[in-house]
Amino acid sequence: MGRTGVRSRIRRVLTIPLVALALAALTGVPAGTVAGAASPRDHLSQLAEVARGIRDKLRLEDVLRALSAGGQQVVALADTVDEIQTALARGAPAKAQGPKSLPHGAGSDAFAAEDFVTRLSGMTQSEVSAGWCGRNAVLGFNDTGSFVATLFLGVSPSGSLSFNGWSRSTDAGGSYTDMGALVADPLPPGVLFRDLFGDPVVGCTSPADFSYASLAIDTGPDFSFFESGISVSRSADGGATWGPAVMAVAKDANLHFLDKPWLAVEPGPTTSPDDDILHVTYTDFDFSGFEGAGPCPDDVRTAIEYVRSSDGGVTWSSPVVIEEVCGGPTGAFLQGSQVEPGLGNDVYVAWEHYESFEAGRDIRVARSTDGGLTFGGAVVATEVTPIGDSFVVQGAFRTFLDLQGLAVDRTPGPRSGAVYISWHDGRNRMKDDPFGFCDGRPIYCFGDILFARSLDGGATWSDPVRVNDDAIALGVDQFQPALDVDRSGTVWIAYYDRRRDPRNFLIDVFVARSTNGGARWSNTRASVTSFAPVTGWQDLVVNPFYMGDYIAVAADGTGSSPGVIVAWGDNSLGDANVMQRRF
Repeated sequence: MGRTGVRSRIRRVLTIPLVALALAALTGVPAGTVAGAASPRDHLSQLAEVARGIRDKLRLEDVLRALSAGGQQVVALADTVDEIQTALARGAPAKAQGPKSLPHGAGSDAFAAEDFVTRLSGMTQSEVSAGWCGRNAVLGFNDTGSFVATLFLGVSPSGSLSFNGWSRSTDAGGSYTDMGALVADPLPPGVLFRDLFGDPVVGCTSPADFSYASLAIDTGPDFSFFESGISVSRSADGGATWGPAVMAVAKDANLHFLDKPWLAVEPGPTTSPDDDILHVTYTDFDFSGFEGAGPCPDDVRTAIEYVRSSDGGVTWSSPVVIEEVCGGPTGAFLQGSQVEPGLGNDVYVAWEHYESFEAGRDIRVARSTDGGLTFGGAVVATEVTPIGDSFVVQGAFRTFLDLQGLAVDRTPGPRSGAVYISWHDGRNRMKDDPFGFCDGRPIYCFGDILFARSLDGGATWSDPVRVNDDAIALGVDQFQPALDVDRSGTVWIAYYDRRRDPRNFLIDVFVARSTNGGARWSNTRASVTSFAPVTGWQDLVVNPFYMGDYIAVAADGTGSSPGVIVAWGDNSLGDANVMQRRF
């Protein structure tokens, strides 16, 4: 299929970015939720009207494509609403399985009952994040099985939907239990539904205290409002149970879609979790310019924004704008932010700036020296050459989010305070390709993992270092590098790798380790079985170009153990499941 055909498929599945919210209506309104709740059909029609307005405002195709996997994961539901209504009318005589211990190496349950309520959805567990503190570790992941459990099996008391799953380890990542669907309940007064749409990020400040960030949408009673936001759920028992999902930030969904969250956590001044400091960044797709407001008249504004909590996630600051751009004729946008605390009151935010999909990308970093109250100007850390055809790689899954890692060395070692970034990049290996259009030319760009560091608080950056050590002459892709620093100052990067297949189809996971601040790297295979790409075509509620936007590597946040936990989406069983390994 040519580029025009591919784009038509994209347009079809990205038609209404928020119409998937309408599926919340199909769950019905449980007794005792909010007085005056209307029928599921009314809920559907109201949400579809909101979605229709947002679709009309996301005018440029590239802006539509720029939504994260979490933002697009449920968009395909727009094409299957009638099918799902019919399925709900038929009923699903099953119940959610509940916690289940997993075999060695597994991070999610490949045989969960909710995954097989229907053979056409529920089987996708991918895009994993990890938090590790002492004996306890939590893996959060996108999970269409959780969607099935909340839509058909009544897992959420409020009838809210969830695309979030989690697994828990109590032996420092040695083995895991799949805990099922993460739900937002109990809901606060005045909220009818709080639907969780994935893009999980997990962190912890102690073996007891974990946080889980997600995309979320609130629906008000009698459909009086719809808000797009970023939620944070907190656990006080090492990830065994979770409290209610709290909105860290929320905006009118008629004017905004908040996308691609990232979360970082750090202990507060006391040992109490009540003063833990939580940092959240996200992308605001802002349509207020079409209403005569904001800095982008008759255009889409995208902005990287930041909020913080200094009371353990109970209350949150107003958003701080790190950078904002108007779409303009090329559809320029910002996306893929990450946030990390540094030494003292330093906070770093990194993100990617796109002039367009085809050409003109760079990674930018901003620093706060007052704990996130204000940020200095953006510094360009590196230019980026995209990989594949600038949007997808061989196997037809999306990899346009090039920035994949931000970390700060907070150990007392010789590189204390160093700031690190990792990304995939196509500058080193290219091949003429009539269907490709990488970096504005008819070529295919094979991905490498690149790394750079700053030793002066993000003001200047080193030249990129190639992390993967396969032969440069190989025409294969490496992509999606996750990055962290352990208690000894060792830098770790986990990434997808195709070096074992010269045809560039089969995928493995490799882990790279550097003990000298990223100057030199050793690489080790982490996966046991090479696997083919499995995209969203086989799951009715997943974008067809989706295979996950990131994987996970996490050092022990308490510093009590060396090494890292690595987790990834693995297709070796024929569908997407989470696998993990401790290094």
